[in-house]
Amino acid sequence: MLKRMWQIIPCFLNLLLFFLVSQVSGQQPKGPLTDHFLNWLIANGYESDNFDRPDIGPSGSFGGKLTSATQIVHEPVVFIHGTGDAALHTQAPAATGWSRSIQYFLEQNYTSAELYNTMHTCSYLLHLRRYLEAVIAYTNVPKIDVIAHSVGVPLARKAIKGGDLIATDGNCSLGAPLTEKIDTFLGIVGPNYGLCVCQLAQTVPAWCNALDGLYPGYSCEDQLLCGYTQTPCEQHNYSPFLEKLNKNPVREGDYVYSMWSDVDEVLLFKSLTWGNQLVGFLARMVDGSQIGIVTLQ
Repeated sequence: MLKRMWQIIPCFLNLLLFFLVSQVSGQQPKGPLTDHFLNWLIANGYESDNFDRPDIGPSGSFGGKLTSATQIVHEPVVFIHGTGDAALHTQAPAATGWSRSIQYFLEQNYTSAELYNTMHTCSYLLHLRRYLEAVIAYTNVPKIDVIAHSVGVPLARKAIKGGDLIATDGNCSLGAPLTEKIDTFLGIVGPNYGLCVCQLAQTVPAWCNALDGLYPGYSCEDQLLCGYTQTPCEQHNYSPFLEKLNKNPVREGDYVYSMWSDVDEVLLFKSLTWGNQLVGFLARMVDGSQIGIVTLQ
């Protein structure tokens, strides 16, 4: 079970080390969702959600019990990928999915009944919310853990916090917060304040849009270069989706962590947007090397 800070940080550091220096031993994890989980989804009104993603094949999803007798020992973990990625490995280096992460947890004696993954697109936030609800109901455990990467971080945060959503493809309500069902939330290199590369591109690509995309705002007080902030500034007039999300006091879980790299090739600029990385919390640095890991209080 992913719990207190000094218990959880070694796990994440080991997982990171596994990413960087090891080769995946044995056969990589194979999807899609198990028949037991699929049958449960059909019986409980989730058939039309297509969480198994048959259009993608075995790399489109992962998770579920093998039989009704399968015991859940560890706190289940839901993995949420970023843009252009997949649930599991499809094509290196861009779409490696969560295969290595799942393999790591399997080597720590987790089972598919405790590891869950599906594919999404940025417009399917309601789809992601329903998937979290389905896993919570299916596993019937007090709490789950959520690990999100890249664009999946703000999407997962919104799916957990719930509330109304105003988006380019319509408006909807996600429901009440799921906070009480989330033990630990880990966001890996999430663009919580937008992407600096979107500063001058509000429409192309679509995920840079200024309504529910990653638009960081044209300026920040007297600062004009998003990636090269000279003095601290308070960000205004950026993506309303992100701004409302960041100002929402509802927590993502009992324990909230952020992890990022100073040399991320997507976020760039040391993973900072207008000099910001974290979202309005007091943060305590755990490891001050090139990889930053903090606990948000």
